Amino acid sequence: MRTVNPAGAKLITEDHPTGALGFRYLFQGKEHTPENYVMLVAENLGRFDMVRHRHNFDQFRFALESDMTMGEGRRLREGHLGYFPEGTSYGPQADDPGPLALVLQFGGASGYGYMSPEQYRAGRDALNQTGHFDGPVYIRKRADGTVKKTFSINAIWEQEMGAKMLIPAPRYDEAIFMNPKAFRWVPTANRGVFRKLLGTFGEREVSAEMFLVNRGARLDLGAGRAIKLLFVLQGKGKAGGAVIETHCGVALDPDEAGAIEATEELTLLGFTLPLIDSAWKAPEAESFEPVPGEAVQEQV
Repeated sequence: MRTVNPAGAKLITEDHPTGALGFRYLFQGKEHTPENYVMLVAENLGRFDMVRHRHNFDQFRFALESDMTMGEGRRLREGHLGYFPEGTSYGPQADDPGPLALVLQFGGASGYGYMSPEQYRAGRDALNQTGHFDGPVYIRKRADGTVKKTFSINAIWEQEMGAKMLIPAPRYDEAIFMNPKAFRWVPTANRGVFRKLLGTFGEREVSAEMFLVNRGARLDLGAGRAIKLLFVLQGKGKAGGAVIETHCGVALDPDEAGAIEATEELTLLGFTLPLIDSAWKAPEAESFEPVPGEAVQEQV
């Protein structure tokens, strides 16, 4: 069991193409695996504008402070959780400085995996030697004088992952937003511990949930073939002997068990990411390579 406090994490401001976001990294998975992930706290440091787009990975986003625009009149409200499935479009986004969010990005059920921040930086640095970035677009001049434009993330992905970036056909037609306050607390087998199951998604059965742990109570986290990640929304406690408080993170690797004890009432947001089975068959709907101007055309 690992714990981390973002208060002691460095604020990174170079890892998003807009330059408007600052990241404090909490946990990262294992590179070159389909289950690779990153969990971080993101802060809007400047005006944030992003075109409508989609990813080849899954994302959860919890609005810690302020609302965030998500396009087509939708907003992720403060205290709400959003699930942004791989292949599903959202945006455009336009926010002033201020919003703070917990973000979990991870390889989806497609098995394409997730590119780590270190891989992202290495790919970006290598590509700067042969072209330049203009916001979300990478521009390279060919030998014949013509110009080739590629989405920045596509170019970086191919540079570091050794294959063209493919977007899986969308499983869901839009991102899913959840209001945790509308869910009831359900007692668990642990006395003094309550749970809200916010949702289970896709064939990987990724789940999001919340726990309320009364003072003096203990949340037991059993071992399983899944990555388990938790984030303290409020309160104090201990995890594996380490003190945890508001905005601290807790991580358990597959087949690892652990427990969290509340020294004062704890509210936790948790995610379970089951491992991907290589025996799964490919979907009938084909993946595609996104290109500028065509990234949000729906594929049937």
